Amino acid sequence: MSALHLPAGTGSAHRFLGTTMTVKAGRAETGESLTVVEQECPPGFATPWHVHQHDDEAFYVLSGTARMYCGEQSWQATAGAFVLLPRRVPHAFANDRDAPLRLLQLTWPAGFETFAADVAAAGDAGPGLLAEVAARHGYQVIGPPPGTAA
Repeated sequence: MSALHLPAGTGSAHRFLGTTMTVKAGRAETGESLTVVEQECPPGFATPWHVHQHDDEAFYVLSGTARMYCGEQSWQATAGAFVLLPRRVPHAFANDRDAPLRLLQLTWPAGFETFAADVAAAGDAGPGLLAEVAARHGYQVIGPPPGTAA
């Protein structure tokens, strides 16, 4: 592993479920220990409820407000907030505001960047295809986004 510097606005960008994910570092850059992604989420974006089987996930809110859900808990996370979502606990998040949301996503060990690239390559992945791709990467989609009907 060697030092890494990415100027602002650089990295490998992927369209991921209506968001833009820019991979800042992943397996190759961190010795397989960490994935770092800058994520831009439009108003109305929400992830389905899901579980990470092999990795932990954390978010640092850069701008906007995220509604974070983890197990039975939920938080409004504003700019400067940090949220840790441990593996094997169902979670989701949403941008329920009228403004874009920017997050720094940290996932360890590394590998989330491969999942994001595979989802992007699948194009407009409907729920079935998303669940299939997720399962190949150790993620389980367990329900629709919070606040929506099944």
